[in-house]
Amino acid sequence: MLTVSPAELSSSEAERLRAFERQGHDALATSYHSFFAGVTALATNPLFDDVRLRPGTRLLDVASGPGALAAEAAKRGARPVGVDLSPRMIELAQRLHPTVEYREADVEHLPFSDHTFDAVVCAFGLGHFPRPELAVAECVRTLSPGGRIALSWWNDPSRQRIQGIFRDAIAEIGVSATLDLPQGHNVFRYSDSGEFLGLLHGAGLNEVKVTEHTATYFVTEPRRFGEAGWAASL
Repeated sequence: MLTVSPAELSSSEAERLRAFERQGHDALATSYHSFFAGVTALATNPLFDDVRLRPGTRLLDVASGPGALAAEAAKRGARPVGVDLSPRMIELAQRLHPTVEYREADVEHLPFSDHTFDAVVCAFGLGHFPRPELAVAECVRTLSPGGRIALSWWNDPSRQRIQGIFRDAIAEIGVSATLDLPQGHNVFRYSDSGEFLGLLHGAGLNEVKVTEHTATYFVTEPRRFGEAGWAASL
């Protein structure tokens, strides 16, 4: 099957998406943490394994959200820094994990010198970046020679049902979950393994791979599931 990559967003479209993501995650920071952080935490160990995290590793956590992944890295003896576009997410992360460093930053313009980190991880941020090629290139810039990067992203909603059930439900009642997003942006572009591999190869990375992981998460409160589904759709 031939996969056609979408055209890069214009500067104005990218800024519009960036503002949408910032505002949306600011508004949902607390509800995201109360439910969805537990779901995204399922990727923590695979990400750490892929970057070979060990005590002393200088780690950058991109799109760090409420900060749990960076905090877990610190518990394991690493030296993490978390960055996120959302000021409210950074405030929440710093309040929850006061001994870990978090900074507000745009992934396309990271406030670090070249070769600052031994490893970069990003848990479920990729589809939210307006220009993922630039974002990944910027992450790679901060890596020291021989450093490693690991990114997680959702499978298609037909296979990962936390978002799939929510999207099916809102489609049934005729509500749009996409709001005012640029037409060229496809949040599930990197649910396609070929697209994901192409992104990594395009960033000049070696020994790249895409690995699928299966996990189960039990939801006991339907109301919180609805809030989480909306947060995931941003």
